[in-house]
Amino acid sequence: MWQKNWFGNKLKTSFFSISLTDLRMSLRDLSAILRILSFVMLLPLAATFYYMDEPDLDAKILRVLAFVLPSALLYALYYVFNKLSVKGSAKTKHIMVTFALTWIVIAFVGMIPFEFRSVFASPLDSFFESMSGWTTTGFSMIRDIESQDKDILLYRSITQGVGGLGVISLGLMVLLQGGKIGVGYGDVGVQRIKPGIKQTIKEAWKIYGLYIILGIVLLYIAGMTFFDAINFSITAVATGGFATHSDAGYYNSFTIEAILVFLMCLGMTSFIIHYRVFTGDRKAFSGTELKYTYILMVCAIFFLSLAFFLTNPKGVDGIDTSNPFSVLWTTTFHVVSGMSTCGYNTVDFGTWPDFSKTIMVGLMYVGGMASSTAGGIRVIRFVIIIKAIHYSLKKLILPKSALVVVKLDGKTLQEDIMTVVGYSAVYLTVALGLGLILMLLGYDSVDSVLTIMSALGYDGLGVLSGGDWYDMHVIGKLSIIFAMWVGRIEIFASLLILRSLLEKLQIIQ
Repeated sequence: MWQKNWFGNKLKTSFFSISLTDLRMSLRDLSAILRILSFVMLLPLAATFYYMDEPDLDAKILRVLAFVLPSALLYALYYVFNKLSVKGSAKTKHIMVTFALTWIVIAFVGMIPFEFRSVFASPLDSFFESMSGWTTTGFSMIRDIESQDKDILLYRSITQGVGGLGVISLGLMVLLQGGKIGVGYGDVGVQRIKPGIKQTIKEAWKIYGLYIILGIVLLYIAGMTFFDAINFSITAVATGGFATHSDAGYYNSFTIEAILVFLMCLGMTSFIIHYRVFTGDRKAFSGTELKYTYILMVCAIFFLSLAFFLTNPKGVDGIDTSNPFSVLWTTTFHVVSGMSTCGYNTVDFGTWPDFSKTIMVGLMYVGGMASSTAGGIRVIRFVIIIKAIHYSLKKLILPKSALVVVKLDGKTLQEDIMTVVGYSAVYLTVALGLGLILMLLGYDSVDSVLTIMSALGYDGLGVLSGGDWYDMHVIGKLSIIFAMWVGRIEIFASLLILRSLLEKLQIIQ
């Protein structure tokens, strides 16, 4: 008999039920995360003090309080949640609830610096910017990036750096817990990583920290200012896309863009592969997912380049079709940016033909590799879908008595197939549903779906600009915010929370 008492101790054993005890167990890990983030919130103060030129003491204090207040609030929440939490062995659903709550709490608290500095006229835009940063989406409501204070720009980059590493932590936690919800995280070679969740996550932060430092050095040598190099390196490795200028092509440098492509590729590659490389595993690059990742990118570059030559002989904004290298490099940069879900752009993506936009939608849907900073359904799930289609075709052709086994890197796939197909179907359903909302607001159908897919995959490659973007209706902004949150915590996690909420309200049984 199902129990309907929210506060009772006789709770349902169903995975789909989130009880008060489950919530309090999630608060334990949430409090630990918020404690770390309370110190992270102070990091932009380095830029505040270095670039501060306010002569008035009160003005200086206000600039500092923009980061001190949210830091104090996060620490206070850590204290309260820690007191309310209970001990116990965390299961997959507890991990999902923890991260779902984390991105809600940090997005709300993270809007304080924008509000304190009056970056936006509307609190909704501040919340939008905060959610976009912490989810590493890269959408921005700032009209003039170059006019913003340096510490605000650094803060935006830090949110993406921490947010990107946070999703790797989520993937590794689910992977090492062995949860079914983590299908797509289970890379071959997981047995080779360090035992224990905390040790593994520490290794991830060390490796990505090294990549960020490497990126800073390379970008600075290539001609970026030191401040820009810090910001671009953080957001490229985190595949976030926030920039200190209106677009990534500000420096008009092939070398800089090539370095950014390299950093984005590092970010979209599975942490498992990075770890195996650092431990000297010679088979680190032999996995199916890595192979499919670069096959998809090469195919996309080919078809996009061909489309520009055939359908736009006079070229489009920023692409000179009389110069084959210009076409090839621009498409390469944007394919990597789109598939890594970083969202950097060097040209106005909104001027591209619908064919090209559709290919980019497909790349955003697939996304990067599992256990990486990239978004989308992940390449591994896309590979499983292809294998499922191949399996279905075989079953149609072969005798009914024939035994057909589906394998991926030596691992037999059984219920994993249904889980991945279901996940992908729900992903598309949510994208189309939210896309319809933007269509009702008067936006083009392709642009609407692309915008939502970009938000779900926390990509940030947008086709809307000017008043269509900055003056968007409140419902449209809320729809994109919801898409960013849902995509960041994985679709199944949001469905779990929604289902449990509907049960508590007795809307479903």
